[in-house]
Amino acid sequence: MQDQMLKYEVTRAKVLEDVLAERERQDVMYGDQVGHSDEYWNVIATEENGEVARAIWEKDNDHMYEEIIQACAVYFAWAEVIRRRTKQEDI
Repeated sequence: MQDQMLKYEVTRAKVLEDVLAERERQDVMYGDQVGHSDEYWNVIATEENGEVARAIWEKDNDHMYEEIIQACAVYFAWAEVIRRRTKQEDI
C-alpha cells in the first residue's frame, strides 16, 4: 500500500511540475495578466477546455495531457490574479 501511495505522490509531483512549467511559459509569452476581468479569464479558460474536448474526441492522449496541463495553468493564473486582487498581494 505504501509503495502505491509513493507512486501516486510521484505522479502528482510530476503533473504539478508540468503545470508550473506551463505557468512560467505563459508568463514569458503573455506577461502579467492581472488586468484581465473574470469574464475574460472565463473566455480563455473556455477556449482551453475546448482544446481538451477536441483531444478527447480525437482520442489523442498525448495531446490531451498537454491541453489539460495548459488548462490547469490558465486556471492557476486566474486563481493567482483573484488572490492578488482580493488580498492586495504584490510581488
